[in-house]
Amino acid sequence: MKNIVAVVLFVAALVAGLNAESQNFDRFPRLRERITQAKLREIKASLKLDQATFDRFSPVYVRYEQEVTSIDFRKMGRLLKVDSDSLSATEADLLIVNQIDAAKRLVQIREKYYHEFKQVLAPQQIIKLYQTEAELRKKVIQEIKRRQNL
Repeated sequence: MKNIVAVVLFVAALVAGLNAESQNFDRFPRLRERITQAKLREIKASLKLDQATFDRFSPVYVRYEQEVTSIDFRKMGRLLKVDSDSLSATEADLLIVNQIDAAKRLVQIREKYYHEFKQVLAPQQIIKLYQTEAELRKKVIQEIKRRQNL
């Protein structure tokens, strides 16, 4: 378990080391694949999935992950960091609309895959899946911040 977390954190730190323009994961398919596989290992352990269930779950999760990673979350986060007084009304409107569109897209993806996950997992396991993803994101962010402070 500790090994898996270390791998996820290492991969996340590697991603953070790339400059903002090169974070387009389409340009780094092996890196995206390694991150997804590390997440799957952590999810399998966290949900205590047997091999048969995991074999049915993993292709669905890979598709889900591909769709989620197609959303540009940096644009979503920009709304909270921007100096609103420095924007024109048009720029502010565009920023808000882009953020809303990305949020809608995420909800649509989650709704779509909830029904697919439910064919393989119990609803309680789906909640645990989302909790595990949130924990992994939190660990990755902490590790990125720690490495930036070094």
